Amino acid sequence: MLAGTMADYILLAIVLAGIIASWFAIHASIGGGVPTAYIYHDSVLVATYPLPGDDRVIHFDADGEIGTSEIIIDRSGARIARSPCPTQHCVLSGAHRHIGDMIACVPNHILVSIRGAGEMHNTFDAVAE
Repeated sequence: MLAGTMADYILLAIVLAGIIASWFAIHASIGGGVPTAYIYHDSVLVATYPLPGDDRVIHFDADGEIGTSEIIIDRSGARIARSPCPTQHCVLSGAHRHIGDMIACVPNHILVSIRGAGEMHNTFDAVAE
């Protein structure tokens, strides 16, 4: 059994409560609103589309560094259907629909980010910039 003082147990309970409260606060801040696809070329936002809840299908052609990537947004989510990149990892990743998901065509400099409709669209981290 683990040995500790009452102060250790109180500190542990406070830290765990803080972690849980932070988790819910972060989830609430990124989960607000309808999932929306933000489409970027480099760091420039080129289009924004809410993910449809009906049978609509949105086709968007994003011009990148090496050609045009075809992005399809429908009930199943957003996906890159066609891209001029050699590896096709972006195409093979399939549809993404959850807030926080990202699809990147690195050679073509195209990024599709799924976010809540109320979020700021320019909050990248050091990895995505």
